Amino acid sequence: MIRDSISSTLAPQPSWFTAKRLLAIFCIINLLNYVDRGAIASNGVNGKRSECTKSGTCSSGSGIQGDFDLNNFQDGVISSAFMVGLLLASPIFASLAKR
Repeated sequence: MIRDSISSTLAPQPSWFTAKRLLAIFCIINLLNYVDRGAIASNGVNGKRSECTKSGTCSSGSGIQGDFDLNNFQDGVISSAFMVGLLLASPIFASLAKR
């Protein structure tokens, strides 16, 4: 009787950190990381398009939008294409890194 109670208290209890829960936590952390990177890049790097006033005075654009004369949609597609490419390439390079 005493032996049964001691063995039941010493038995390892199931941990909250199961494989699926850890995977979900790491995915959420990774998502927050890339959202943060995207917010920083969109404000500092993208810049703005060149604009011309009715009087004919034109200002040169800045950043990626100014260099390639992109509208906001086209600039967003570039960022999204990078993220999708990174999403698809990450598991491939992770499996190569294991070797």
